[in-house]
Amino acid sequence: MKYGDKVGLYNDASQCIAEDVPIEALSPFYNPYMKDVLDLFKRTAFVNLSKLQSCLKEGKAGWETVIGQDECKMPWYGRDLPIVEHAEEIADRIRDKIGKFGDGEDSVVVMADTIIVKIPREVMGIFASRDPVYTWTMVALCQAIAEIFKIDPNTDLDGCNMLKAVVFGRYPQSITFSPGAPVSGFLKPSNVVDGLGAEYSGITVNHIVAMVNKRTMDGLALASILEEAAQWEMGNAVGWYERYNLLGYAYEGFNANNLVLDLVKENRAGMIMDVVHSTVRRAIEDKVIKVKKKFASGYKMYATDNYPLWNAYELAGTTAAVIVNCGAMRAGQAAPSVLAYINDGFTIETGGLPDPDGGRMEGVGIGFAFYTHSIYGGAGPGAYTFDHVILRGSGFIQPPIVAGMCLDSGTQLFSPEMTSSAFFKLRDMFPLLQNPLEKVAEAAEQIKGEIKKG
Repeated sequence: MKYGDKVGLYNDASQCIAEDVPIEALSPFYNPYMKDVLDLFKRTAFVNLSKLQSCLKEGKAGWETVIGQDECKMPWYGRDLPIVEHAEEIADRIRDKIGKFGDGEDSVVVMADTIIVKIPREVMGIFASRDPVYTWTMVALCQAIAEIFKIDPNTDLDGCNMLKAVVFGRYPQSITFSPGAPVSGFLKPSNVVDGLGAEYSGITVNHIVAMVNKRTMDGLALASILEEAAQWEMGNAVGWYERYNLLGYAYEGFNANNLVLDLVKENRAGMIMDVVHSTVRRAIEDKVIKVKKKFASGYKMYATDNYPLWNAYELAGTTAAVIVNCGAMRAGQAAPSVLAYINDGFTIETGGLPDPDGGRMEGVGIGFAFYTHSIYGGAGPGAYTFDHVILRGSGFIQPPIVAGMCLDSGTQLFSPEMTSSAFFKLRDMFPLLQNPLEKVAEAAEQIKGEIKKG
């Protein structure tokens, strides 16, 4: 155990589910549940056979709009094929082409009208990127359909071209695949991720909200698993910054010492600055900060010799403020504004202590509030990914934004139901995604004795 910090982890009913957990047990390098989640996200593709069948029948391909998806229609090239009826046969042929490179794990599973493909670990270990999730799945799918339905370039060249267009969209004419295409994955293709190491940040907020079925504390946990992994991949948690990140996500995402829910309950009838006052008071009681100077007016300046822990308290307070504010208005719209303006509250209340994430959260929050219709319209908070140029400046903003959207009651044009309907089903498809907060804590409890000092 490199650091001396230990925390208790609490569920959404404020019940302690793991005690005296070293913060290292909440690292993706140690926590087995976190490893399993990241492995699932990295290796899994989905084939929507109903979408594929309807697109082929209508001759619809290469669209680049999220809504509508109908600007490119070529019905004269359409092919009316009973693809859904042949789901098992298609899956078997994909398995023959991909599964033989694996370790015996069943790499292809049919669930209703969806084929789930997990690229073997050995394949992912050999290649430089994680793009086989798309490239191998797409090529194997096209070959399987061509074999079953006798689509041969010598006898049906137009059919081959149509199949390729439906599966690949305009690629490589366009570097992106069509939104809502028949083949998808948890993560974006690497060529469209904005920034080195930002793969796990590139997941749409509403997708995460849907995968946890709008459960707020589970949303915080899943978002923290993904964003913490992204920070490690970017290099932002290496060396000097390891403890800073481990503490931050422990308190913000995994409800360490029940701080988030304590602050929510205490301020359930309050406002953002009430949460700030409560957070500062709790930090004083826990000896995280102390009075450095008191002025004649009574105003106090505080100091800390444990900035990473003070930052973690601020992050918990910020998360609680988002929950209080968005919960009161039953809308996620306010989440970016809380991130933008709570920071000054912490600085003023403490007489100049650094605000959350050393000012990065405020900078990102202001830009995010601007682009989510507070001033300028881009899209609602739920439609963004955190590799976006506006958002990638702070690694701690994803969990509270997810929490805000979990509390939205349908006010958003870009709602989880509209942008991410398929992801609600994934929670049933993958039991691994159910109750992530509980499972992170259980895994941490199991391994805490194995984490040695030094």
